[in-house]
Amino acid sequence: MYIVKTKIIKIFLLSFLLIGTISLYRISQAENQIEIQDSEISVETSPNNPGSYENVTINISSYATDLNKAIITWQTGGGTVLSGIGKTSYSFKTGAPDTINIINISIQPVGSMSTITKTINIVPTEVEIMWEVISSYVPPFYKGKALPISGSLIKAVAIPNTKTIQSGIGSMAYVWKNSGETKQDVSGYNKNFYIFKNSLFEEKNEVTVNVTSVSGNFGAEKTIEIPTFKPKLIFYKKSPTEGILYNQALNKEIFMSEDEMTVVAEPFFTSLKGKEDNFIFTWKINGEGIKTPIKKTELTVRPTSKGGYATIDLSIENTKELFQNISNQLKINL
Repeated sequence: MYIVKTKIIKIFLLSFLLIGTISLYRISQAENQIEIQDSEISVETSPNNPGSYENVTINISSYATDLNKAIITWQTGGGTVLSGIGKTSYSFKTGAPDTINIINISIQPVGSMSTITKTINIVPTEVEIMWEVISSYVPPFYKGKALPISGSLIKAVAIPNTKTIQSGIGSMAYVWKNSGETKQDVSGYNKNFYIFKNSLFEEKNEVTVNVTSVSGNFGAEKTIEIPTFKPKLIFYKKSPTEGILYNQALNKEIFMSEDEMTVVAEPFFTSLKGKEDNFIFTWKINGEGIKTPIKKTELTVRPTSKGGYATIDLSIENTKELFQNISNQLKINL
């Protein structure tokens, strides 16, 4: 009697295990037959806004299926460029600006009979940032660029390189950043320029602009570094007949052959223009202070006798800006 009961129990357990295995197989088979949706596969590009002739990598991922087991095929206008199991990444190099790169991705997840197709359009874009100092003084005929110093007012202008802008500034949205900080008040639709004050303490300003089109077919980002320079005070000679001789700066020591000579001081890169009242000019001859001339940047020297020398010192201080103090010295052999 005991033996019979044991056999019945064994048969029951065997039947239970068999039914459980069949059920698990059916569940697993059902899971494999669940179709993956297009929205469940993500596509990312690196960088997000590729420029011209730049290496780009496209990656696909999914939380709903294991793409490492999927059959993936990458195609461009030239045909299939990559195909195989688990090919979740493809890299290539973009062409010229506005050259459209169309990449078709065919994905057949494991256990699925259907294929998901993704199409990626990548248009290489570029944007340049041009800048100028709008508060920097340079003398006439100066051929160089006015350089920013501590406290300078700088204007940065974004210039997208794209056929979508044929004239004007186009339908673009601009996001400006300074040293990583987004400037919301100057960012927005068609705000293609940014005016800011140069840092008082940093050696450079890092300016970034992100440009996107309203239509969504253009996106580019650019970062530049604008260094901070030191102002310069340079002396020139003023001729009674030819005016200021800007073609030759006076060295630390010169010889005076005439009875009188006018020395002109030019404070390069300061915010002197139109704001002369903000500056204090301190002239000295042989270490003794003298009355500031009517023309604050000009000093006429009239020696009472020949022989010896005279040392001219000038310091200029901007009372409205820190660190805009400059000085120079000139030795005149009489």
